[in-house]
Amino acid sequence: MTSDSIICRPTRDTFVRFAIVLAAFFGFGLYFFYDGAVGYRKANEVFFSYQAFAALGKEASSSTSWGTEKALHPLISAEQVDGEWMMEGKYPLPADCEAARTTPAEAADFAAMSKSWAECWTAYTARMHYPVKPAEHPFDTAAIREQWIAGGVCMVISAIIIFFILRTRSRVMSLQGDTVTAAGQLFQIADISRLDLRQWGKGFKGVAYATVKGRKIRLDGMTYGGFDPSAGQPAEEFMKALLARYEGEILEYEQTENTAG
Repeated sequence: MTSDSIICRPTRDTFVRFAIVLAAFFGFGLYFFYDGAVGYRKANEVFFSYQAFAALGKEASSSTSWGTEKALHPLISAEQVDGEWMMEGKYPLPADCEAARTTPAEAADFAAMSKSWAECWTAYTARMHYPVKPAEHPFDTAAIREQWIAGGVCMVISAIIIFFILRTRSRVMSLQGDTVTAAGQLFQIADISRLDLRQWGKGFKGVAYATVKGRKIRLDGMTYGGFDPSAGQPAEEFMKALLARYEGEILEYEQTENTAG
C-alpha cells in the first residue's frame, strides 16, 4: 500500500454486522409466518379444548353417566365460541384439528372425568404434545392477519439488507493518484470544495463527507478499509493521503494537524 494508490475494501466486521441484522429480521419473519400459518391456530385448538374439558368436567360432576354417544360429538363446537362466529372462522383452527371432529378418549371417559377432569386434560396434552396451560385468550383472524403482515415487513427489510450487502461487496473506497472512489462515485480531489471530518475521529469513527460540486459524498472508513492496526489501518492511511493532496476547506479533523487551506 502506497500513498499513490490506496484501495479500501469492505471489512469483515461490516459483513458480520450485516449478517447479524439479517438473521434477526429473517428469523423474526419466519417466526411471524409460523404463527400466522400454524402457531395461532394450534393455540386456538388448545384454548378451546381446555374450555371444553372444563365444561365436560362440570357436567360429569352433576351427571350419572354420558353413555357411549359422547365420543361421537366434536370436543370443540361452534356454540362454545360466539355462536355462528366460530362457523364463519373468526377463531381459525388447524385443518387437521381432531377435536373439531370427535371427543378424544380422555374426555369421553365419564368415570375419569367425574373424578378429575384436570388429570384427564393433562393426559390428553401429554399424548398430543400440547402445553398444559393454554393461552390467556384465543386468536382471531385479525390477529393472524397481523402476523402475516409483520412477517412480510420483516422479509422486505431482509431483502433490503441483502441488497445493501451485495452493493457493499461490489464497492471500494480508493485513492489512485488524484482520483477518489467512494459511495459508488468517482471524482477528482480538485472537485472537492469541503471535507467534513467532524465524525472521523469521534462518535461514528471513520465517517466523513466530501462536498463535490454541491453534493455530499460519504467517506466510510468503518465499512471500507477499517482501522485495524494489524492490517495497517487502511482507512486512516486513505484519509492521510487524501489530506496530503487536498487544499480546500476542512471541518474539525482532530487526529492530524491539518487546517483549512
